[in-house]
Amino acid sequence: MKFQTTRGELLELILFSSKAINPKTATFILNGVLLEADKELNIFSTDLETSIKSSMSVKVEEKGKAVVPAKILINILKSLKESKINIELNKETNQIQITSENARFNLNTLSLEEYPAFPETKTQNPIKLNLDEFRTLISKTQRAVSQDESRVILTGILMEIEEGSLTMVATDSYRLAIIKSNLKTEGKEVKIVVPSKVLDSIIKTDFKKREMEIVLEENQIVFYLKKEGKLKNIIVSRLLSGKFPEYKQLIPEKMKHNIVVDKEKILEVVKRISSISQDNIPIKLIIDKGKITAAMDIKEIGSSSEDFKAAYGEEKMEIVFNPYYLIDGINMMDGKNIIFSIEEPLKPILIKSEKDKNLLYLLMPIRVS
Repeated sequence: MKFQTTRGELLELILFSSKAINPKTATFILNGVLLEADKELNIFSTDLETSIKSSMSVKVEEKGKAVVPAKILINILKSLKESKINIELNKETNQIQITSENARFNLNTLSLEEYPAFPETKTQNPIKLNLDEFRTLISKTQRAVSQDESRVILTGILMEIEEGSLTMVATDSYRLAIIKSNLKTEGKEVKIVVPSKVLDSIIKTDFKKREMEIVLEENQIVFYLKKEGKLKNIIVSRLLSGKFPEYKQLIPEKMKHNIVVDKEKILEVVKRISSISQDNIPIKLIIDKGKITAAMDIKEIGSSSEDFKAAYGEEKMEIVFNPYYLIDGINMMDGKNIIFSIEEPLKPILIKSEKDKNLLYLLMPIRVS
């Protein structure tokens, strides 16, 4: 294997490919990336659940492949100035030599035979989406994904395709985020749960205003990301198995109180009052005629409170929340005003955007003595 490229392009692709690597893996070979010089340079990575293949045009002088420790290769590339880079595999020492200007590195490779094969993928019946729009859908729901590995199904995001729309849903049992988007596609209805980690890697790509394609298979999902119409990156992920909560049953059709509030004002107040918080101490919203008061009381530290105007003229209510979950829900919304839909203080409230009816955040209050 022998090829020539530029430092910046190679580093960009290695960083993208390395998103599939789990730094906590106990399997040493999975810390590596597979470099394959053929008609172009292909870079592979995997944690056995998610696999990434990235491709770029390089000057190939000799075909071949090698597995290289990803972290060390990234450190080397970051340390170099922007310039041409030559990479060559020495078959006698089984090392790759990296040269750039006057710098030279000889890096031990990992066992090529032990590296897992890239999953087989199909390209039939792709769902075409705008990459930026898909990123938005992910970012709006990702905050509600559970971090509790004991309930694996909740560590993913539900993707539901039906009647010309794509709905994405996430929940950790304490809050529920839903966003719906129109989708021009044909075929059967789909209901799958995709690991949040995979979708996070798509958010963090630097591709902009590009079309992407999704191909659904029996137990995996394949994302095809294109850059400049020629460079294709493939992300393959296993789907999560299990029963995702029936979220539609959790959304109330009508709520007794619908309070319109200024998004930036309530966000500013909640953040300020929560600045004394430690260990998820709850925040109380006291809703009274003409105003909402945000308050927090911590025995060991002190207290804080602030009120702001709200168009409300009914009975007084006191509702207690996890402040960070409340902030996430407010941040999720677009537009100047948001709507707090409330049935009663101990039932879930619905936070909605006045601007976008396809965006919902259901939040459980905290019961306190």
